[in-house]
Amino acid sequence: MAIPPIPPIGSVVPNAAATAAPETAAPGFGDALRNGLQQVSSLEQSADTVAETLASGGNAEIHDLMTATSKAQLSVDLLVQVRNRAVEAYQEIMRLQV
Repeated sequence: MAIPPIPPIGSVVPNAAATAAPETAAPGFGDALRNGLQQVSSLEQSADTVAETLASGGNAEIHDLMTATSKAQLSVDLLVQVRNRAVEAYQEIMRLQV
């Protein structure tokens, strides 16, 4: 029966986890904020498009315009509240004494 030799103490065996490809980072607050801004912008553009269509006599109804503008207004209000909370959190962190 053959016994394998013991590797030298100074040698390093590569770890399978260390040689694996690095995972992509999870989306953070910045990504969520960017996506929110893009959604707000698209809702505003949609409301503008419906308003232009209605003003030019196109195939749009007044309730379509009211719905689109209400969605855009609500999204802007939510965005402003998120911004206010982020600013408050930043100010609270800056007030912490280290």
